[in-house]
Amino acid sequence: MPKTHTAVDLRSAIPTKQLVLERTIKASPERVFDAFTDPDQLKKWWWPNGFTCPTAEVDLRVGGTYRLAMEWPGSIPAQEQFSHHMGGEYYEIERPHRLVMSGRAVNDEQGELFATLIEVTFEARDGGTALTIRQSYFEPMPPAEAMGGAEQGWSEQLDKLERLLAG
Repeated sequence: MPKTHTAVDLRSAIPTKQLVLERTIKASPERVFDAFTDPDQLKKWWWPNGFTCPTAEVDLRVGGTYRLAMEWPGSIPAQEQFSHHMGGEYYEIERPHRLVMSGRAVNDEQGELFATLIEVTFEARDGGTALTIRQSYFEPMPPAEAMGGAEQGWSEQLDKLERLLAG
């Protein structure tokens, strides 16, 4: 059984670091919110460029969970790939305004790598949606490479989300 490296209560812990991203999406808050919670849409935009999401499971209710599998690009040698997914629990669901959930990165060989609290707000603005993502990190902190790639990863994912909703 993989070892869990973190046991932090994300709802009561004080964050050590926070990443904040803001983006305006040319779609209604309802459409953007649904793209964050609908498995079929998540499979089309989740994970950074080059990676795909072959399976997405969502139990959209407070206390429900989600799990998003990651598939590696063919350019990564097979021996360097590992089974990885992001998942967590939903803490708050206020469609189409707010979504709060844990984000737990899990490597099937090593267990839970790190946990974050992800707060997403969707505000109607100028015929679109002002999207704000706050990702809070706690002790023990994720590896430096995970922290360093988070902003770029979210940015690439949001680019994919914009293309999905524009189509």
